[in-house]
Amino acid sequence: MRIVHILNEVVSTGNGICNATVDLACTQSQAGHQVSVVSSGGGYIDLLARYNVPHHTVYLRPRSLRLWYDVPRLRSIIRSIQPDIVHAHTMAAAVLMNLGRAFGGFGDYGLVTTVHNEWRRSSNLMRLGDYLIVLSDNGRNSFVKRGVPEHRLKVVPHGILHSPRWFNDIEVDKRVIEQSGVGQVIITTAGLYIRKGIGELIQAFGQIADEFPNASLLILGWGPDQKVFEQQIDSVKGGERIQLKGFVAKPRPILSQAAVFVLASYTETFPLAVAEAREAGCAIVASKVGGVPDLLEHGRAGLLIPPRNADAVAEALRRLLGDPNELAYWRQAARSNLEWFSCERMEKETTNVYVSLLRERSDQRKPTESVAKY
Repeated sequence: MRIVHILNEVVSTGNGICNATVDLACTQSQAGHQVSVVSSGGGYIDLLARYNVPHHTVYLRPRSLRLWYDVPRLRSIIRSIQPDIVHAHTMAAAVLMNLGRAFGGFGDYGLVTTVHNEWRRSSNLMRLGDYLIVLSDNGRNSFVKRGVPEHRLKVVPHGILHSPRWFNDIEVDKRVIEQSGVGQVIITTAGLYIRKGIGELIQAFGQIADEFPNASLLILGWGPDQKVFEQQIDSVKGGERIQLKGFVAKPRPILSQAAVFVLASYTETFPLAVAEAREAGCAIVASKVGGVPDLLEHGRAGLLIPPRNADAVAEALRRLLGDPNELAYWRQAARSNLEWFSCERMEKETTNVYVSLLRERSDQRKPTESVAKY
């Protein structure tokens, strides 16, 4: 099958859309498909090449005139590849590939979209795909309420196990590991945004700091609200045991040293950080929002808490740090039943979506035509 993935960029700086798309493209290539990626570029181009996935550079950042200047180049690329499936991972890509197919002479292909950020209102544009992939049951229910027919919605959670990105990790940030603290390490990996609930996590740590003098908090990530969090750290108890480490490209060695992983977000779709923390064997505390309950098997693999609630975060930390048996139980629960997180499962389920779409398109045009070759 000829597949083209299209997204804004393929940066290797913690962007979940990029990470998931690169994993999928590489795994599909390994499975024998002819896969290409179109984006504005980024650090994953060399990795894609190692998996025989050519990258085509087209400026695709929204709200830029340059995007429209690059439309003829995009059309030329798509027409030369003649894909069976175009898989759009961003709103700009969904719009361009829908219009290009209908009016721009891009060719004839099935259009699949993945809704990576369902909480954004602009994610409604992803309904331009023939089929919409959502990442959780919550995502499916959300788009049913928005009027998308159920037969067009396909649930395919992201995979993380056996990621091509991890297999190609060479360098480890030893500095961060050496300075990661001792005793009971609490960790989060998230962009430094208010909506990620980092403020509530810092507040919660301040509430328990005196009770657990050996506990420390590591915050891995970068973002526009860093100054807000730096000021908050200076004002809470135990602030000297809270460290903002910045973005860490390879967090697994650090996660493996942590006792507890916390993601206190206000909104989420399907955060890969939770899956990574489960793989590393952290006890998990996370907000009951979006696809997080699916990631934590509805409370069997981690503690679910209400969002925007520092007291709930603090109570969950007390529960885990205050009882070694409780902590050991939830660390083991996180490590159990992980195979459904595999990239191979994601690839197979995504390919099944493509096949279903191609069959539907074939039936609509030539009822006797078979797409068994896919």
